[in-house]
Amino acid sequence: MISSLLKHISFFILLIQAFPLFAQEIQEEKVYVHLNKTIAITGESIWFDLRVATSSGECHSRIVYGELVNREGKGVQQSIFTLENGKAEGSLEIPGNLVSDHYILRFYTRISPMMGNEGIDNQFITVINPKNPPKTGTNKTSGLLHYSPKKASLQENLISESNAKKRSMLTPDLGGMEGKNMTISVSIKNPFLLDRFQGRFDNKIYQAQQGDKKWIPEPFGHVVFGKNLVPEIDTTETFFLSSHGSQSVLNTAKPKPNGDLFFDLGALKQYDYFIIQSSKWEQQLNFSIQSPFCTLKFKEDFVFPELILEEKDRPFLLDLIAAGKVSPYFYQPKSTDFQSIVTGFVADKTYLLDDYTRFDKLETVLREYVPEVAVRSQSKKTVFKLLNSPISGIFEQNPLMLIDAMPVFDSDVMATFNPEKIQKLEVLSREFFLNADRFAGVLSFTSYENDFGGYELPATALYLNYPLIQPKKVLQSPHFNAKRDQSNFPDFRNALFWKSEIISTADFDKIFTSEIEGEFEITISFYDEKGDFKMLRDGFEVRN
Repeated sequence: MISSLLKHISFFILLIQAFPLFAQEIQEEKVYVHLNKTIAITGESIWFDLRVATSSGECHSRIVYGELVNREGKGVQQSIFTLENGKAEGSLEIPGNLVSDHYILRFYTRISPMMGNEGIDNQFITVINPKNPPKTGTNKTSGLLHYSPKKASLQENLISESNAKKRSMLTPDLGGMEGKNMTISVSIKNPFLLDRFQGRFDNKIYQAQQGDKKWIPEPFGHVVFGKNLVPEIDTTETFFLSSHGSQSVLNTAKPKPNGDLFFDLGALKQYDYFIIQSSKWEQQLNFSIQSPFCTLKFKEDFVFPELILEEKDRPFLLDLIAAGKVSPYFYQPKSTDFQSIVTGFVADKTYLLDDYTRFDKLETVLREYVPEVAVRSQSKKTVFKLLNSPISGIFEQNPLMLIDAMPVFDSDVMATFNPEKIQKLEVLSREFFLNADRFAGVLSFTSYENDFGGYELPATALYLNYPLIQPKKVLQSPHFNAKRDQSNFPDFRNALFWKSEIISTADFDKIFTSEIEGEFEITISFYDEKGDFKMLRDGFEVRN
């Protein structure tokens, strides 16, 4: 017993010591993003390849954030993605209700915006909504663009042909690029963005952040930030955040003196919603979830260009719309599910309730079949007293009671609950430590459908929708159209190639054009020998 307790104490000491150490070793994180194209219609997705660079080459962050921002600085689409060894690849879908306009697509980690000018990758993209034309007079004519994007290095003759026919094949020549870790895209060129608005902008386009900066490192996974809004903060109060989806997981946190609460989800990436409760379960919560996305304002002299569409642009726009309408149906990427994680605890005893005669009250089930639990009445309240196995004693308090990882505090309601949709009961008949809290054992119930088995959400609990972490998506072909060799299969791609982690030039030895005419752009990104992020560009034209 004593050795077990010492192990827990040692663990908490190590945990407490780890965070200051992490803070001392933290490095500036520079974010660089390669987009597969810079123009799309609503409903389409923009693919991205993201790299986080540090001085040591090691990235501590495990989460990255992507936002599509309008000219007022409002995020109109926000997504969370996972980082693996400082790399992320995925796509961000363009919402269907946007007005046709230029937008900024930006990416950052939780701490990178506060660590230097390279902490946010900002790039203009153009969104076309066939049902919602651009508004006129939206540009700031008095503003000046002081913060030009970094100019991309140009390399001639990435391909030998400057002109190509529809549904033909081009052979690129990467020359001395063999062995470099490259990301390559081939897509339609955006005719509505002037050169000075193309490329990457850094943090200098934003006003300085006001107030205290919240440093929330994410070395293990996503951290949910909340606020306890009561006038007098009780730092001993425990808040419970249960995450529910394909799996259910419980996290806890105690508020800081200013009311800040941080729930580290760790390896958990898949959830549909959260439920928040407090150890003061009879009181109504005064709690607010905080957005994980940056609140930033553009500088007054930063110009959003005006999107002007003219009659001469009609053929290009019709092709753009055709490509955008076809791609979600015929070139659909495959989603990879998140791996299940180890949750919960190692139970001392597990009961499969189908092995026993069913009763319509949970207290009857416990009385009849679970010898580790003594159901008692104490001060007119039902109490479930668990056996304390290591000392052959009985706990005097209620254990931690869970249904699909959601804490249940009202033992009277629990006693009368009908467990007909409960699959199993797991019992831990010993002290249980969860972060800084100690519980008199655990009674954990699991439903068949991971839906609480019909147990009603407690009146004082908060149900929270929260931005989801996006699963990784994989193209069926780097050429987008896996059936391009079938003459009867529609081929209206305006994105002809997209692939990251290209080491051998043999992985980019062919470009297949489609039915779409116009100017196309080849973009290659990589890190050079000095560790600097570089981009090379070349182009060609497709005509009938």
